[in-house]
Amino acid sequence: MKKARSKIPLKVELEPEGLIEGVRDILGLIFWKEPSLTDEAIEFLSYVKEWGRTGSPYKAEDWSNYCARVGMSQGKYHNMLRRLKKAGMIEKTYNGSIRRHEIRISDRFSSHLSRMSRLWDGFCNS
Repeated sequence: MKKARSKIPLKVELEPEGLIEGVRDILGLIFWKEPSLTDEAIEFLSYVKEWGRTGSPYKAEDWSNYCARVGMSQGKYHNMLRRLKKAGMIEKTYNGSIRRHEIRISDRFSSHLSRMSRLWDGFCNS
């Protein structure tokens, strides 16, 4: 029997100190409690994105190799991964043909923001 997971929301700081000019600024809103994870998250997302362009996407089980390569602790890695998944920036999917979980870049983050923007525009313009 599968254990039910409780849904803990991701809190995003929506008070940027300046203009949002790049991915680093967006990630800064997600990692506002731990700003040091921002640069590491950018590096990880770039790594996953590059793997996604190959015929062999990044496998979830490769986390220890990644941590060793970049000098990151297991706890820090899983904290970063959890925040990126909750934000909708990455997704973990099961690939039945190789019987492994893969981590890929996701468009859920932009979809959520786009929907929120349309809802807010509709409210303002009604």
